[in-house]
Amino acid sequence: MLIQYAVLLLFYASHGSLAEIELTQPDMPTGSESQWIWIEGNTVTSLQVIGSGHPSKRVFDRAVLTIDGERGELQWPNGRSEVLSINSARTLRPDFRRLVHQHLN
Repeated sequence: MLIQYAVLLLFYASHGSLAEIELTQPDMPTGSESQWIWIEGNTVTSLQVIGSGHPSKRVFDRAVLTIDGERGELQWPNGRSEVLSINSARTLRPDFRRLVHQHLN
C-alpha cells in the first residue's frame, strides 16, 4: 500500500522547498505527528524537530527555521541560508511530489 500524505505547510526557496507533512493512512489516528522535509534537486531530507521554544522558530537536527508571517529563513550549519516564501496553496511541484512519494514509500 502506498503511503499517502497531506501538506500542512509549504515554503518555496530558490534551491528547493520546505514542507511540513502529515501521513494520511486509513489505519493511522487523525492528527498524528507531522514531519518536516527539505526537497532539493533529486533528494528529500527529513528534518527532525529538536526544539521550538517560540512559535516562529523551529530547531531541526540539520537546520533552523525562522518564520515571519508569509516569509521565512532556513539556516544550515554550514552557513548557507535559504530565504523562504509560503505557498498558501500547499501544492508541491510535480517533480517534488514524485520525490516525496519515493521517499515515503
